[in-house]
Amino acid sequence: MKVKITPKAVLIPTLSLFLICLVVTAALALTNNITAKQIAANDQQSKEESMLTVCPGAKTFEEVIPDTMYKGLDDSGKTVGYAISTATQGYGGQVKVMTGIADGSIIAVDVFYNNDETPGLGKNTSNESFRDQYKGLNVNEDIVVSKDDASGNAQTVDAVTSATISSRAVTKAVNDACRLYNENVKGAE
Repeated sequence: MKVKITPKAVLIPTLSLFLICLVVTAALALTNNITAKQIAANDQQSKEESMLTVCPGAKTFEEVIPDTMYKGLDDSGKTVGYAISTATQGYGGQVKVMTGIADGSIIAVDVFYNNDETPGLGKNTSNESFRDQYKGLNVNEDIVVSKDDASGNAQTVDAVTSATISSRAVTKAVNDACRLYNENVKGAE
């Protein structure tokens, strides 16, 4: 038995599918438009909180490099440090790190976005016990994850158990911040 396909039999399902796709696309665009401002505001707030975490004495910040480097100032306008935002690829996605630097050494590190990392593993790079390993390290020397250092001469941090890729991502972001500091601030202080 041969089935005859008519233009009407093809056109009606095609138009129906097109209209459904059009309505869903419009709904998604509208939702994105409504939430975009709030998402941007939440991201900015998270970034500002992170800047205060890594430059604890700062009351205000001046932008040195747009959306990347900020000079932290105390109440009298004296520079207390620099907050530098860097990002790199982790195991599950982007990892954003804020590094505080003053006088050639790291004040603090804050992992302010690692939502795509594995819960209970890579997300543990935001734990204080991991982040505190960077405190006091020299910005003139590369930092490596201890598993990657065969020489024993480099500044090292211990990886989070079962999260070496995420640990390397945070370490790379901190090294990137140190390079930005050395290129833009060192000698100007």
